[in-house]
Amino acid sequence: MPDATERRVPRRKNTLTHEVTDTDEVVIYDCNGPQLLVLNDIAAGVWLMIDGERSIEDITTEIVSHLDAEPETVTCDVLAFLGQLEHRKLITWKEAT
Repeated sequence: MPDATERRVPRRKNTLTHEVTDTDEVVIYDCNGPQLLVLNDIAAGVWLMIDGERSIEDITTEIVSHLDAEPETVTCDVLAFLGQLEHRKLITWKEAT
């Protein structure tokens, strides 16, 4: 699982992302898997912020700015989700510059 103290930056691997306008759901299709994941609102927000530029800290800070939630809780949830994405080989990591 990623460590929040690290300034690593998640990058998406070879996937297709589709936003379902009727339901406001975000669906990820892993082109190498194949795997299909339907994301809830928070997971979708995290996924859409994974751009190869934002660090874990950047992503959690952005989410906290939009939610009435404790930063520690958000950080744990983001780390857990990134860990799941890493486990499914949907993201890779690079060091922040």
